[in-house]
Amino acid sequence: MTKYWGENDMSRLATAISNLKQRLDEGGFLWIQQEDGYLGKTKVKFNGPATEKEIEEFPFKLPADYEEFLRLHHGGRLFFTEDGGNNGMELYTIEQILEHRSYYGDDFPDNWFPVATGYDGSFLIVTDQHIGGGYLSWFDTGNNFEHDLAIGMSFEEWLEKLIITQGSNFWDWDIRKRTGM
Repeated sequence: MTKYWGENDMSRLATAISNLKQRLDEGGFLWIQQEDGYLGKTKVKFNGPATEKEIEEFPFKLPADYEEFLRLHHGGRLFFTEDGGNNGMELYTIEQILEHRSYYGDDFPDNWFPVATGYDGSFLIVTDQHIGGGYLSWFDTGNNFEHDLAIGMSFEEWLEKLIITQGSNFWDWDIRKRTGM
């Protein structure tokens, strides 16, 4: 049965994940339709929860909604195809976050931590600073840091929109068009 945020004790984040899981077939697959008429059968796989010890390894106090996600699912892969045609979005474990952070070392500003990757190796970044109402940025690999995209939303908002848009990179959509009026 479909659940709506607020009608039960689950948070908006937990409701979005729960409803996504309900739409998966027995193998964890979901048919999606995206831009340019793409129709494909993609897979969704969430990891089990992070331990308290793993969460404590993070170098700063995590935003509450992102910490909630880690307590529900310690990473996962969303909207990917098994043949590699659609890489989808990989949500990192804390170990992977710290590994990527150390790999890029001085290339990232001190307060940047890549928590997900997708779409040709670009990163979703969690920072300890709020930008435009949120703390997430999208960083396209190969750009310099002045060209990151401050998404201006929380992880909870971002993940819910990612699920609603079936894995599309909605943060790049230019939905505002001039009317000429």
